[in-house]
Amino acid sequence: MAKRAQIIPPRPDLKRKAVNFSKGFDLKLAPEVVEKLEKVVHKSQDKFTADIAERLTAMRRSIAQNAADSSLHPYMIKALSEASREIKGAGGTIGFDLLTYIGKSLNDFVEGMAELSVRQLEVCTLHIDAMYVVLANRITGAGGEVEAELLRAFDEACAKFRDVS
Repeated sequence: MAKRAQIIPPRPDLKRKAVNFSKGFDLKLAPEVVEKLEKVVHKSQDKFTADIAERLTAMRRSIAQNAADSSLHPYMIKALSEASREIKGAGGTIGFDLLTYIGKSLNDFVEGMAELSVRQLEVCTLHIDAMYVVLANRITGAGGEVEAELLRAFDEACAKFRDVS
């Protein structure tokens, strides 16, 4: 039988450091600190973008090389799952929220699958193509009406073709 979680109150010295501005951290960042952090994020944005592009290329290559042989599908699915999960995590970090949504959609779609039908491969390819478009056009944030419609279409396609062989 699992034990119930126990809530342990913080030690007084840790609590004091957390709220004491002379010994702890100031929770409001100075404008200079914010500017430095923004510069770091912008510098790393190019690295993230290059990394995401490499992952998209690897996913596309995996589909091209493994789609014809169903015995290789588990490896292909694993590659798609891992790459889409990484893109899902990195997208929001650099302001590409659509990459996060589409990456999550693809990751959820292939989760637990052992083999992909022709239609399911097409759904995966459409996800990858959409992420390329977002990255190439540098569509940041959640996008607009067209992007929202695209996400709804992915939801419908995933629901329709998820359990179809």
